[in-house]
Amino acid sequence: MAKKKAVNTLSINTSKLQEMVARAVKGAKNDKVLPLTQMMAIRLKDNVLTLITTSITNTLYIREDKVDGNDFYVVVPVEKFSKLIARLTSDTVSMEIDEKSKSLVIKGNGNYNVEIEYDEDEEIVNFPDPLSEIELEDDAVELQASTIRTILSTLRPALAQTLENPCYTGYYVGEKVVATDRFLINALNVKLFEEPRLIRPEVMDLFECMTTEIINVDFQDDIAVFSSPDCTVFSRDLEGIEDYSIDAISDFIDLEFGSTCKIPKSQLLQLLDRLQLFVTDYDKGGIYLTFTKEGLQITSKASSAIELIPYVESADFKDYTCCIDINMLVKQVKAYVGDSIEIWYGSDSAIKFVRDNITQIIALLEDDRLEEE
Repeated sequence: MAKKKAVNTLSINTSKLQEMVARAVKGAKNDKVLPLTQMMAIRLKDNVLTLITTSITNTLYIREDKVDGNDFYVVVPVEKFSKLIARLTSDTVSMEIDEKSKSLVIKGNGNYNVEIEYDEDEEIVNFPDPLSEIELEDDAVELQASTIRTILSTLRPALAQTLENPCYTGYYVGEKVVATDRFLINALNVKLFEEPRLIRPEVMDLFECMTTEIINVDFQDDIAVFSSPDCTVFSRDLEGIEDYSIDAISDFIDLEFGSTCKIPKSQLLQLLDRLQLFVTDYDKGGIYLTFTKEGLQITSKASSAIELIPYVESADFKDYTCCIDINMLVKQVKAYVGDSIEIWYGSDSAIKFVRDNITQIIALLEDDRLEEE
């Protein structure tokens, strides 16, 4: 009597699957020009379930062990699959390949057939699996997830958003971690790797998929693999590290500004929110900061709005006025960690915020009124 063929199926707790899928979709670029970025591979091997998504340059793996089922592999459209799984309320979900209808049958609240992605040879799409194609050396570097959280919350706002100089869209990770659009500079004075790397912003964002405090990093040429027990990010460095002006940027970060003060962050944000009502297109975002003996005075260009915030602390005071872009200032204040912002001033080109090993710099605007004075 012939043996019955094993059915390709798996069963998993719905909440667990929903949590996995919610993380896995972050790795899918969903670019209509690149079909693979609109798909998700689902693989069960030796009771380890792996969900794989890609942006082509980067590939994200989300894993869970001890999942019931036979070895299983399928590729499905990521948008439809993820939206369906998010809407299920049953306790468990099972999946089974229906070869006749060429679909993945998902059983939860009911039965749902999601089309399987096939290639021109009527085979299930061969989804990229770059981890299987490389051998990593046993010399992983450890990263703290808390460090990544600091980079994302404080450095990310300074990244370039346009491609005039593509290297500035990424994070420079060398003697310090730096993000800049050349008007804002944010730096974390921590050395993470032995050799400088230029990390893509979307790779750093994918670290939010990690659920452990320790992240292991392995390198091979321009490849970096970031991994934790249930998540791996395969990435390639951003090109153009040789164009990144890190020496000039570092000199600017270390520049002495002469005078310092501290003001309450919440009061500054509230003031700027009110002042934005009085900044016109003619002003091109410019406002005046005047450091007085009593506190920091902030004025719209037309002087139709003026407020003063008393200092929490002040050292080496000098009279000083500058013109600055209000939107850049708001962005940097929001990124600052702490209740009171430490402001360094006195330079004719920038002001900077400092806290512990974090520095944030804002370039000043040229202003005819100040030049005349």
